[in-house]
Amino acid sequence: MAQSLGALPRGAEGLRQAGGASTTGGAVEQAREMAQTLGLNPGDELYDQLLATARTREDDAPAWGARVDALGRDPETIDAFGEECRQLGLAWDAKPLTVQNLLDGEAGTQLEAYYQQYPKLISHYKFADVTLLRELPIAYIVAGHTRISSNAVATTRRGTQTRQRFRFFPAGRDSKFPMYGVRTETEGLLFELDKLAVVRWLVDSGVIENPDLRTQEEAQEWIFQFSDPVLDAFNAPTNPVTKAILGLVHSMAHRTMKALATRCGLNVDSLGEYLFPSNCAYLVYANTRSNFTLGGLEHVYRFDLEDALCELDAETRCVFDPPCRRDFGGACAACLHISEAACARFNTVLDRNLLFGTLPPLISDPVGASSPSRMKGERRWRGYWSR
Repeated sequence: MAQSLGALPRGAEGLRQAGGASTTGGAVEQAREMAQTLGLNPGDELYDQLLATARTREDDAPAWGARVDALGRDPETIDAFGEECRQLGLAWDAKPLTVQNLLDGEAGTQLEAYYQQYPKLISHYKFADVTLLRELPIAYIVAGHTRISSNAVATTRRGTQTRQRFRFFPAGRDSKFPMYGVRTETEGLLFELDKLAVVRWLVDSGVIENPDLRTQEEAQEWIFQFSDPVLDAFNAPTNPVTKAILGLVHSMAHRTMKALATRCGLNVDSLGEYLFPSNCAYLVYANTRSNFTLGGLEHVYRFDLEDALCELDAETRCVFDPPCRRDFGGACAACLHISEAACARFNTVLDRNLLFGTLPPLISDPVGASSPSRMKGERRWRGYWSR
């Protein structure tokens, strides 16, 4: 969480510092090595001064913890937020290729002018950044099974209903449950939303009052304070802020997967998503179990990112509109739904209204009347990508 708040460096180095270590060793150990190089021995005045200064530096290192404590959340909530942030921190270390890396690598070439358009384009779609992760580690783990049908409640021949539960694979003689898995590396694109734009969108949609934030760090701190961790992959959150941000991030991820699939050489069902809702970010990766990386996402990032981003809001309609967007949740198999094997939430909490805004009343509606969806008390959304 301290990484997300800007109090620690991104990636594994920030995690090491949080644990009291770094890639170059602790401050005290560095001081001892310096003293040895200078020929100083314990008891020398300069030696003692070096170690005292180093210990002070190490004592000051956990100052990042005060930023997290100041949020005022309970330990369980902090742990849940922290796990999401830890996964994001690990993703940041997957051999990232940033827009600045592209500009530096192609300086003086014809591609430089093309890459110079990336920051403006990314900002136009209210992203903070888009980063290519070239060596993204993915582990596929199977610990057991639940059911075959999509219904969580099974009915016996006698008519009694029993709720299905997760069943681990049978334990061995050592009473340990076996788990089967494979670790591989793939490529992915990490999309980070502009958190200030997200908060403004919540304000414009009437979800919250204006908190008057100025920086990305302040917006992230506000999100940690007033949203909840997303722990249920099946049901929508009850917290309205959490539900809105999750719906925005998830709907955007599906829209992005469809735009990338037409350009990277992979079917949309061969892509996967990982959501970081409390960080207003999502990851789209090549969902493969082999050690071979096609390189399709890297090709899009290097040469076709502009067209992929422009497709995000090129078509706001669905073939089943207006009923789909007005009365059926703004998502169906013809627009936002993808294969449940590729979706992290089984096509739940999706809504195009969050991206493009709630449709106005129909001309045929009586004056002052609302559509059926409005009569249910649903909110009128201001589109995140409003033109």
